[in-house]
Amino acid sequence: MCIYYIEFMKQTNVRQFFKQFPSDEACLEHLFNVRFGQGHTCPKCDREAKWYRLKSEQAFSCQWCGHHVHPMVGSIFEKSRTPLQLWFYAIFLFTTSRHGVSGKELQRQLGVTYKTAHRMGTLIRKHMA
Repeated sequence: MCIYYIEFMKQTNVRQFFKQFPSDEACLEHLFNVRFGQGHTCPKCDREAKWYRLKSEQAFSCQWCGHHVHPMVGSIFEKSRTPLQLWFYAIFLFTTSRHGVSGKELQRQLGVTYKTAHRMGTLIRKHMA
């Protein structure tokens, strides 16, 4: 999943990053658009659909049949309680750094525990390789 963000994040700075992704909602919207997009064919009714954001969960609903699509499923963000904006910022740090990012640096920058930072760093490195 990280591959989709690399091109955008190489050409940006921290101020532009937070303007593009001011909240988890904006990050989820971006993730949906990168993975599926508005013209995505619904797997249940086989029709091109407009997708609507569900407020009760992190999912989008088909305009025709109401089928739910969860953009975080099958990605490094699945089953993570860490906010999506922190994940995106960690990916930003990896893509803009020349020498990589240590777990301790992620811990300081993101304000998370070392265990969380190490896990995030490991998953990002694995998917960037």
